[in-house]
Amino acid sequence: GQRAIDIWIGEEAYLEKGYGTRMMTLALEKCFDAYQATAVLIDPLVSNDRAIRFYESLGFCRIERRQFGDDDCYVYRLAHDDWEAR
Repeated sequence: GQRAIDIWIGEEAYLEKGYGTRMMTLALEKCFDAYQATAVLIDPLVSNDRAIRFYESLGFCRIERRQFGDDDCYVYRLAHDDWEAR
């Protein structure tokens, strides 16, 4: 019942324009509504402070630190009930 997703905005010029919030909102709505996910997982790099703040602002909670190959990541989870309650 869980889904893992990721987004990438790209160039610096596209940051701070609301694109990430809109993309994540649409992706989360799709996961929770169309796919009836119980939770969504995301795994930003430990060094990506901006992404971490962003995901936490959406309600994601850190559940663990994990290595994916050479990538040092945090794994975050957002439960459907927490998304609905916000």
